[in-house]
Parts: sequence; C-alpha cells; structure tokens
Amino acid sequence: MYLDHWQIALSELLHTYWGRQIDGLAHELSKLAIACDIELGSPGLAERILKNDETVCRRRNPKAFRHLRQHLMALRSIEEQAIEHLGPEETRSILDEVRAAINSIRSTGSNAKHLTKFFR
Repeated sequence: MYLDHWQIALSELLHTYWGRQIDGLAHELSKLAIACDIELGSPGLAERILKNDETVCRRRNPKAFRHLRQHLMALRSIEEQAIEHLGPEETRSILDEVRAAINSIRSTGSNAKHLTKFFR
C-alpha cells in the first residue's frame, strides 16, 4: 500500500516536471511564432524550421527565427527524454494539454505587435 502511494506520487512528480519543461518551451515557441508571424501547427513547418528555412516567416525577424529554431530543437530533445521517462502515452497527454492551452491563448486574439520588439 505504501509503495503504491509512493509510485503514484513519483508519477505525478515526473508528470509535473516534464509538463513544466514542455509547457515553458511551448509558450516561448508561441511568442516567437507570433514575432515571426507563422502558425506553428502547419504541416511540415517544424521540419522546415529545423532545416533553417526562414522563408516560413511572414514577418522577417532573423533573431526571433533563430530563437524559435533553438527552442524547437530543445523541445524535440525534451520530448524524447519525456518519452523515455514517462512513456509515449503520458508524453502525448502532456503535449495535448500544452497545445490546447496555447491554441486557447492564440485564439483570444493576442496582439503580436508588442512582442516583436523583444526579438530584434
């Protein structure tokens, strides 16, 4: 009984840890995507960003794009580590929660103009 509670607590702690890592990177990616005027969910976009293809940006912002690419690489690494520690289903659950939160933020019509000043 004690071992079961410990395992549940450890599982929740790991979920929280990996969730925070992924959430932090995803929120930063969302801000950078606004600065570059791109939609992160577009098919094939992540691969193009990782290949350093700045033509995906509708707003030229080399500094923001560089940061976007770095954060995307970090997110891929964190995802792989989370899969190793939590498993694919649990990691997918975290990613789905983070995506839903970011989509909610984006759909509220946040003003992108004030974010671009931070990435010049």
